[in-house]
Amino acid sequence: MDASESEISTPNFSSIRNWLGRIGLYELQRIKEYRTDWVFIIDLTVELGKQKCLVILGVSQQYLDSTVFPEKRGLKHHDVQLLALEIMDSTRGELIEQKLCELTDMVGCPVQIIADHGSDIEKGIKLYCSKNLSVIYTYDVTHAMALLLKHELATSEKYQSFIQKCNQCRHQLQQTELSFISPPSQRSSCRYFNIEKLINWAQKLLNCPIETLLKLAPTSDPESLNKKLIMKFTWLRDYQEELGIWEQMVLMTRTIEAQLKITGINQQSRIDFENKQFPTSTNLISVFRHNILEYITVQSSQIPLEKTFLVTSDIIESIFGKYKHFSSRCPFKQIGQMILNISLCTINFTGLMVKEALENVRYLDLLAWSSQVFGQSTLSKRKIVFSTSDDDTEFA
Repeated sequence: MDASESEISTPNFSSIRNWLGRIGLYELQRIKEYRTDWVFIIDLTVELGKQKCLVILGVSQQYLDSTVFPEKRGLKHHDVQLLALEIMDSTRGELIEQKLCELTDMVGCPVQIIADHGSDIEKGIKLYCSKNLSVIYTYDVTHAMALLLKHELATSEKYQSFIQKCNQCRHQLQQTELSFISPPSQRSSCRYFNIEKLINWAQKLLNCPIETLLKLAPTSDPESLNKKLIMKFTWLRDYQEELGIWEQMVLMTRTIEAQLKITGINQQSRIDFENKQFPTSTNLISVFRHNILEYITVQSSQIPLEKTFLVTSDIIESIFGKYKHFSSRCPFKQIGQMILNISLCTINFTGLMVKEALENVRYLDLLAWSSQVFGQSTLSKRKIVFSTSDDDTEFA
């Protein structure tokens, strides 16, 4: 085979993207099994523009009991199925409830729904549960623990001043020989999900011998560098006591998250957490620990004896993260055909499955679905506007 034949036989990017779109659409439209033990995992993903995407994943309670819980692991992408993917201009609670009712008609009433406490989703689920009294609504443990931390730290003047000092320190060091020990940056949208990064940074820096730091900047004058270290980081000593308390709060949240994500939640969960020992004991820590126990009590109160249920929606966050990784390459952050990548994340690819998908979903079907769901894309509209010639009518 010569070079020209090789180039002709290699599919281009557009062809591969369209094949993946057809496979994703096939998985989305594939008829799912009707069951009475579905667990729904729900969330919204947002891009630019007015639209949001409602995603509902499903896993059966039977599969959790037989496979996931005995293996003491979290859900993997291929453990779940994409039950619904809806592009919505409005996500009012009543519309969320309507989508849940429509899905129930197709796949059966779930035994449990897991989600965060986003206002629209929470309202929709509660409306749905008021008409389906047997359904258990579980608050995702990751979001719940982040909210507990937020309640304690967002109103703490000491913690807020610590954050401010960290930001100032990072900006001061980023163009210096000490940039390698600058504080880690935090994303404002999820700062209470990963505050241990800052706390660990501060604790380790306070405990690091100054000789070690001097050796890591050998080209600098030791005396002047020592003065700079003292000048830039002396403020950390003002937070030593609080850092120990914050560290224990984070430790407790991560401990309960690990416990519930691995073993699920049941009537034994509170006792298991109560039996764990934590080194620091202050009034603040005691109250914080009580709040965690209260969360466990509320979430486990509806679970029947000797039953174990799922308590985390991490799997949907993981799939969203994968989708956003690919969608970030698009010129505009608008929900479009790329949203079908969410379908691809849950597929266990086999040659037979790919063959069946491509035989059942044509490229024209993909175009028709995209046109019906999204209409004309932002990129297409921009091309029309900015390709307008100078002779065309201008704005007044």
